[in-house]
Amino acid sequence: MLDIKFIRENKEKIKQNIINRKMDPQKADVDALLELDEEYRKKLTEVENIRAERNNLTAGKDEAIRAKGKELKEKLKITEESLEEIKTKMDKLAVWVPNLMSEDTPIGKSEDDNIDVRVWTPEKGYLDKSLLGKGFEVVAQMPKSDFPGKDHIELGKDLDIIDVEQSALTSGSRFCYLKKEAVILQFAIIDLLFKELLRRKFMPMVVPLMVKERVLFGTSHFPEGYDQVYKISDENVEDKNKLFLVGSSEPSLFGYGMDRRFSEKDMPFKMCSLSSCFRSEVGSWGKDVHGIKRVHQFDKLEMDVICLPEQADEIFEELVSINEWLLQQLKMPYRVIQKCTGDAGYAASHKQYDVETWRIAAGEFMETMTDTNATDFQARRLNIRYQKNNNEKGYCYTVNDTGVALGRMILAVLENYQQKDGSILIPEALQKYCGFSKIEKK
Repeated sequence: MLDIKFIRENKEKIKQNIINRKMDPQKADVDALLELDEEYRKKLTEVENIRAERNNLTAGKDEAIRAKGKELKEKLKITEESLEEIKTKMDKLAVWVPNLMSEDTPIGKSEDDNIDVRVWTPEKGYLDKSLLGKGFEVVAQMPKSDFPGKDHIELGKDLDIIDVEQSALTSGSRFCYLKKEAVILQFAIIDLLFKELLRRKFMPMVVPLMVKERVLFGTSHFPEGYDQVYKISDENVEDKNKLFLVGSSEPSLFGYGMDRRFSEKDMPFKMCSLSSCFRSEVGSWGKDVHGIKRVHQFDKLEMDVICLPEQADEIFEELVSINEWLLQQLKMPYRVIQKCTGDAGYAASHKQYDVETWRIAAGEFMETMTDTNATDFQARRLNIRYQKNNNEKGYCYTVNDTGVALGRMILAVLENYQQKDGSILIPEALQKYCGFSKIEKK
């Protein structure tokens, strides 16, 4: 949530940002919000004046003074209720106003307007910057297969390590069973990244996978993302709480900081969590339905940071460097792209990078990680604050990152490391965790 004072002082910039981000200006009605803000401030002055008048009454048994006190008490009650009604109306509008995008975010309408930041291949290292921003030239530099490759589902079926047919019977479409070596491969990827995160002083956490509505509002997955989230019926829920399955451990991790004040010595507060994630994927039906690229249940190793405002840019770059470290360890070709205004994800985004892994067999890039600087947008909603040694106080900044989307990374390993005979080589960095160097037909 943006500071109302900031909106007041940057009205036109905020309105243009809403347009640039392809958000609904009727829901995020800045003019109406500022009209209510003016009304609120006037009403607040009334409340303060009534309180002052009431406090200045001389104590005693004088009937006129007691009558005046009673009159002011009733007037104050009515005025405070009116103030609260205005505040409620303001909040309903304010939750639709997105974060302001960074000045270096490209203005664009879709993923076609995203820009390359870095591109890396095992054979060439980082590509020359003169090639960046020209998608066809980048693709031309990517590794090619010297034989007709299979996709991961065909490979998974041949090797008996992925089963989407039985999962369709047990759970419906867009679920899967991972089996045998695919499971060991998943845990190997987790082990590799997890040890690096521990080395970098991330605090490991096991988090709740069901959270209250406030947490999803706080992280700005609500109100715009209601159709992406599974709601739990409150019939058997303690205290009849409204609970939702998380689409990432991000809400749970930042919820850990909710209504807390962090001291300067604790900043940055780095967290990581491996969790199952659940998304309805409404709006994507008919898209990426084949295989395990876009499913309703998947696992992620998330890394999130609560920090001081001046630390956020450096943390943002550190997180994306961890993404790159993992892909370079696995010797996977990839690119880092900066998302444009029209493709920048949820409302909290101030600056966002995607890391996309190259699928050699398919000849295309696939998003495997996302890195987002949300500034103080989420912290304001969740009331996450800091206090420095000099007593300076304020709202923290939050930075989040998909450390690795495991299903997609398994997909990439299978397709990129497949051999002509249908076997799969295991990336060298994972072999000590797997205990084998190849997956082949038994």
